[in-house]
Amino acid sequence: MHEPHLDHLLAKMDVAVETFAICEVRKGLRLVARGSDAIGVHYVLSGTMYLTVPGQSVMICPPGSVVIVPPGVAQLIAADQEPARDVGAADNCRMTRDGLMLFDAAEGDAGDLRVVCGLVFANISGSFGLLDAVTRPIVEDLSDLAIVQSGYRMMLEEIGGGALGTRALTGALMKVCLVIVLRRHFARAGHGLAVLGTLSDPRLGKAISAVLDKPAALHSVASLASIAGMSRSAFAREFSNTLSMSPIAFVAKTRLHYAAELLKSTKLPVKVIAASIGFASRSHFSRAFASAYGADPSRFRNGCTASLPSVTSGVLPANERHVPPMTA
Repeated sequence: MHEPHLDHLLAKMDVAVETFAICEVRKGLRLVARGSDAIGVHYVLSGTMYLTVPGQSVMICPPGSVVIVPPGVAQLIAADQEPARDVGAADNCRMTRDGLMLFDAAEGDAGDLRVVCGLVFANISGSFGLLDAVTRPIVEDLSDLAIVQSGYRMMLEEIGGGALGTRALTGALMKVCLVIVLRRHFARAGHGLAVLGTLSDPRLGKAISAVLDKPAALHSVASLASIAGMSRSAFAREFSNTLSMSPIAFVAKTRLHYAAELLKSTKLPVKVIAASIGFASRSHFSRAFASAYGADPSRFRNGCTASLPSVTSGVLPANERHVPPMTA
């Protein structure tokens, strides 16, 4: 994809950190983690991480490295090249008094390897996962960039503090780190080898950008095909093959995502929001929104204001182990 279109998609990317954890691994042990439906993002705090995923040779990640692991990929994390014993991540997970999850493959001691691990969802306006096209891990050594270390330090401090806006701030900081990783990757590998290979056609990028810029416009398959400079049938086929949804389904998901954001962040009447995203009637909008989000617009808005979910929700019971502060 040409740079303007890729840059546009990155600008529109919404990042949510669903889980944040510290992995401590001692030499001789290997942490075994199952695949997740989210993207794994690892930052090596200290030591060298030896990461193995199915079908790939061992990846050696020095301190300061950031690794993006595709959804659904199982991982083996070690502090040396020939660990003697495997330790299940799910069986050795607990919570520290700092509010962080701890995956312990150090048997209670300080690990030879310390990694910050996050499970992340990165979507474009709620429509498709921009990084879901990644098929193999991306490893970039960012030890020369102080902004990445500072970003992770702030994320750790935020989660430990539990203040208002923690989820929003950690998502914003993680987005910064992800964009830096991708920028380094593109500069090193070139666009021909870019991780977003399935979105390499700039014609599709033009149509996607048109929907993201003006979701309420009267988009149709024909109008989007014209923007892309393709025939209607070729555009519909290529779009569906690339994004696993039809162009009209993409328009609908994008509109409803914008509506959800307006419901969460404004007090605009539901009727006004419906009109602003291209729905002719409130009843039609309410039905479509309820089908996508499991609640009508008013209930959705009330639910968002009534509770603020934690980035560490759903973890195992806490113990009193303290995770040492991040070091330079």
